[in-house]
Amino acid sequence: MNPKNETRTTALFQELDEISKGQKSYTTFLNHQKNEQNYLSLKDYIDDYFFQHPDITPSVIIQDSNLSRNYVYPICNGTKHPTKYKLVAFCIGAHMTLKETQKALTLAGCSQLYPKIPVDSGIIICINRKCKSVTEVGLFLSENGLESPF
Repeated sequence: MNPKNETRTTALFQELDEISKGQKSYTTFLNHQKNEQNYLSLKDYIDDYFFQHPDITPSVIIQDSNLSRNYVYPICNGTKHPTKYKLVAFCIGAHMTLKETQKALTLAGCSQLYPKIPVDSGIIICINRKCKSVTEVGLFLSENGLESPF
């Protein structure tokens, strides 16, 4: 789960265009893609996140997300499909970056945080400021006249 190694889709389309024009090797492209981690499910993504962040545990997420134990563990086990803002709370509790949060939302089939939605833009600011709890995010939203979706 190294975000620095993850290639943006637009860059991939550009590479494929260069390959189709004979400017690059398709074999090189395929070898590069093998080195990138592609997740098939939210559970796989969360498992890898826990592996790469051993200090983050379900109990930390419960404490910092304000989600109940009965909600967090099924998300971790892949048996619960959370709504957008429940998953955002989970990601904030897991201290994920914005890019990691957006990836989790996509894998869960939820819409990503969108800057044109006031609540979403407030959440984006908080994640970028490395807010570690949903309580901090809720306070920021409240201070700015927005209702917390959590």
